[in-house]
Amino acid sequence: MTEKSRAFWQRGAILVALLFAVVLPVGVVSATATSPEVVWNTTFTLENENKFDAVAATADGGFILIGSTLSRTIGGVEDVMLVKTDGTGNQVWLTRLPGMAPASVAVTADGGFIAGVYNVSSDGGTVYQGTSFLVRLNAAGEEEWREVLPGMKVSSVAETPDGGYVAAGWLWNETGSENETTGVLVKTDGDGTPVWNRTFPGTAVNTGIVTSDGGYLIGGTSSPFTYDKGDGFIIRLDADGNTLWYRNYQVPVIFDLKETGDGRFVYSGNYWYGVVDSDGEEVWVRNMEGFAGYSVALQPAGGYLVAGTDAVSGEGLAFGTDSDGAILWSMKFPESRVYAAASVPDGGYVLAGIQIVSSGNSTAWLAVITELGVETGEPVPTTTAPGFGAATAGAALVFLVATRYRRG
Repeated sequence: MTEKSRAFWQRGAILVALLFAVVLPVGVVSATATSPEVVWNTTFTLENENKFDAVAATADGGFILIGSTLSRTIGGVEDVMLVKTDGTGNQVWLTRLPGMAPASVAVTADGGFIAGVYNVSSDGGTVYQGTSFLVRLNAAGEEEWREVLPGMKVSSVAETPDGGYVAAGWLWNETGSENETTGVLVKTDGDGTPVWNRTFPGTAVNTGIVTSDGGYLIGGTSSPFTYDKGDGFIIRLDADGNTLWYRNYQVPVIFDLKETGDGRFVYSGNYWYGVVDSDGEEVWVRNMEGFAGYSVALQPAGGYLVAGTDAVSGEGLAFGTDSDGAILWSMKFPESRVYAAASVPDGGYVLAGIQIVSSGNSTAWLAVITELGVETGEPVPTTTAPGFGAATAGAALVFLVATRYRRG
């Protein structure tokens, strides 16, 4: 199994934008730092190839995860797996959705879950069409209903303050269209029936959140198959879906977004992470050469956790920063690739992704790390951060492969 845009490969779709950087020597952050420790980690194996794509903490101290499982022995059919665990990673229940690919899962106010899943078909070339589904599950993992979202590739889902749901992603445009994709945000009622949708031509939406004022924030790229610098964007909307502002930034893509306690927004993407204010004005941006930051989480002290995968070595990586984005510590996971991360309410972080067992065999991986360890006083190794242009000059930008592809 190999890399993908926001995580990996998936059968019947495309590998979006695997970027390989010009690797420069390792540098150091000259600061007293603290290093977290792995509290525990565990794996889940159903078939030959298994992975987790998204994770969230649950009110009972456990976790809900969405991922996929693929068996080569039955023709390579991919299924979604939803796993609920307790606080130490023990399986509470597992629900399987046949013939689907995973995108996102969120906890609902009543203790249930809303999941976004999809399937994508190809004409054998580079023309793709897809259908997504919102799937509502109760606290026991039993499916209550599913609602189809035609023509859409869903990226993220969330519950809204009025008890409905919101799904972000993109639409596949017809052959010959000016743009290959159109970003979309769909608002539904509590039964999953669409109430309104908003489209953004020439974009692909990778992430979306409900903001503290009841509105929405979405992020992604206008070059989903090349990830060109300057095409990363964030759009803020009010509760009725009206656009408040639309900003492009000098980054290629945004994979994840979080709202901070002071009303700002932090994002992570390929080679970059940054913070913007409530009006979308850039506060700061940092380069992380050769690193795909698939997920960002808030640290209680006001800093941030960025987690993802080294695009060259394939190693999982997580690092913590201060409120200005300076890296304070970093952790590598040589046998794993990190595709998702979230803060744990009582401190620490949960990481999820994939662990490679052998060629063609992998297991879904889950770990919890502490908030902070003991102060070491030692400099923390981190990747030197040159300009993006140096990386782009040596990059192989796009591979269109009809195999396994994960959410963008």
